[in-house]
Amino acid sequence: MNKRTSGIFAKVAILLSIVIAIFTGGYFFLDKAIVPKYFGQYGINGIKDLVGVVSSLYGTPDESKFVTNAYTQADFTSAITKLQSANYLIASDGTVLEEEGRDFCGDGSVKMTDREFAAICDKLLQDNILVDALPDLNYLNIVNISLKQVVFVVDETSFDETTETYTKANISFIAKIDTSGIREQIAVQMKTPIYLLKMIIPDYIYFGVEYDVDLTKTGEERIIGGSVGINSKSAKQSEIVVNLLIDFIFPAEANMTIEKFTVDLGEVVLAGIDFFGEFKFINNLGVKQNQAGIWIQ
Repeated sequence: MNKRTSGIFAKVAILLSIVIAIFTGGYFFLDKAIVPKYFGQYGINGIKDLVGVVSSLYGTPDESKFVTNAYTQADFTSAITKLQSANYLIASDGTVLEEEGRDFCGDGSVKMTDREFAAICDKLLQDNILVDALPDLNYLNIVNISLKQVVFVVDETSFDETTETYTKANISFIAKIDTSGIREQIAVQMKTPIYLLKMIIPDYIYFGVEYDVDLTKTGEERIIGGSVGINSKSAKQSEIVVNLLIDFIFPAEANMTIEKFTVDLGEVVLAGIDFFGEFKFINNLGVKQNQAGIWIQ
């Protein structure tokens, strides 16, 4: 090898060493300084922890694989037909109507399956009808919440033979939240670099919520226990991410906790049912055996 060739290799080796040093230094700076500074309080103390959180948020499976009780246009049409037959002020496209001198609610009873209810409740969310009933969720911008499915499972011990209804049930649902419109706001509020937020928070997040309901109680006390998961992961797997999002989205004065967040999300379904009137749970609706629903009276 001549001196000229060896000189070229020496220069390339020096250049590679500089690039590696810069990359290593940048990685070390992110791992030891930037990430712990902004996320250390959530148990995210380095790049490895951050990658785990990011994988939880961006590793969203195919919606069809975890939305197993999705409603259809037929469910929506059926729900509207039932409400109109009971004299509710609602248009065929689901728009809530107004009529001077009378209330929206009808004068008859309505039985809806969980899928029929999910379809109509999602329409109420898109039309901002439930904003006043869900004040704490205004920070999420309710219009950005889409209800993908609802499942009711009645508690057999709460059966009333006289009315053939149930006062207790387990409710689970999946809500899709569009976060694209609030990341800039979060960046300013939390004084967090926007590039870090874009690394962590995708445009869409799926919340899976589950809790028990006791209709013998009132208000938020109707909701018993409960859990929240992210992107079809378990509550335990999602705990760090949920707490992170709570601090990002809600101001300190909201005093939001994961327990309160579970209750507030749970109110999405209950506020939707309450909008139509008093109700009880019923069973054996629709074509599926033991498909539960609600009886609005």
